[in-house]
Amino acid sequence: MKNDLYVHLIQDEKFLPPFMDRAQRIYEDHLYVVFGPKPPYKSLEESDNVIHSSQWDAYMASNEVSISRVYIHYLTYQKIKFFKNLPNVPVYWMFYGNDLYELLQTVKGFGLYEKEDSPKGLLAHVRGASAMDRIKRWLTISYYSRIFAKFVRSNIDYFCFWNPHDFELLQRHYGSSAQLLRFQYGAFQQSELDGILEIDADKKDSGKIKLLLNHSGSVSGNHHHLIELLDTFDLNSKDMELVAPLSYGDQHHIDSVLELGKNKFGEKFNPLMDFMKRDAYFKLLSEIDIAIFGHRRQEAGNALFILFITGSKIFLNPKSVLIPFLKSEGYVFYTWDDIGSEGWLEPLSKSDRDNNSSLGKRQFSQERVWENYHNVLD
Repeated sequence: MKNDLYVHLIQDEKFLPPFMDRAQRIYEDHLYVVFGPKPPYKSLEESDNVIHSSQWDAYMASNEVSISRVYIHYLTYQKIKFFKNLPNVPVYWMFYGNDLYELLQTVKGFGLYEKEDSPKGLLAHVRGASAMDRIKRWLTISYYSRIFAKFVRSNIDYFCFWNPHDFELLQRHYGSSAQLLRFQYGAFQQSELDGILEIDADKKDSGKIKLLLNHSGSVSGNHHHLIELLDTFDLNSKDMELVAPLSYGDQHHIDSVLELGKNKFGEKFNPLMDFMKRDAYFKLLSEIDIAIFGHRRQEAGNALFILFITGSKIFLNPKSVLIPFLKSEGYVFYTWDDIGSEGWLEPLSKSDRDNNSSLGKRQFSQERVWENYHNVLD
């Protein structure tokens, strides 16, 4: 008798083993096809149901299987090419973010940067060490965009992600008859989830204000714009610390943010240059009074919800794709446009902290995690 397989096209990602464990509890027969470097893998364990894409033909020749669904975790050109090996079955796109945003930015003119942060030079918004590299990549992405559009319209049945506005961007720019299914990987260990859910939003140290600026050194964080904006409000006279996580991202951007931050705020500017373990990072977030995020695109989702749980006052890019979702859920938050308004440095009211904390905890709850998994696997 043939096994009725759910086939997953994946990369060697650290958050996939928890996904595999949860998926197995809902449905038994999964096959994971890994793209990228061959084993040994960094995060995945080798097993009978984990094969490299180069082993596909041999696997199919030696196993009598029937494929009933395909899950594409992060959509790439390689996976679209591989799709010709698969039968006409329902296809689920497990959306990451950059599998759409690089196309939107490069081909569709989706602006991510403010004037102060916009890269300079020929095709500077396209990745590449030299102008010629960027031209080549622009041509490659432009070609891929046509293949991507055709595949999305013809083959994707379900778009799996928790933020509806990302799905709206896909529909607006590429067209899609797919159905949106709410999903979030929830790649925390249970002990980490328990620690997050036990945070008390009322317990913050009194004293100096801790202001968090973004979550990384990503250019899309628009650090320069935000630092220049904050500098207009005489923060140096306040008892405060401006915390800027810069342990990863674009190195040129990180270097310039370091220089500007120190120039504007001196010792009050605290750049975090070393990668923090999760427990230390969660502790840091629990101490933040005000958090300002500069991204227009969906980014730093987990950090954002943890900050809601811990009662932080949050300011977002007014063009953030997260705003429709957060409004629909009922979160209390602000945007750049509110920075400098009367009382903007004051904490949230207790009722607003309790509201945000309750909603954030629901986002990370086991009930919500399993609801997400059943959405895409039942």
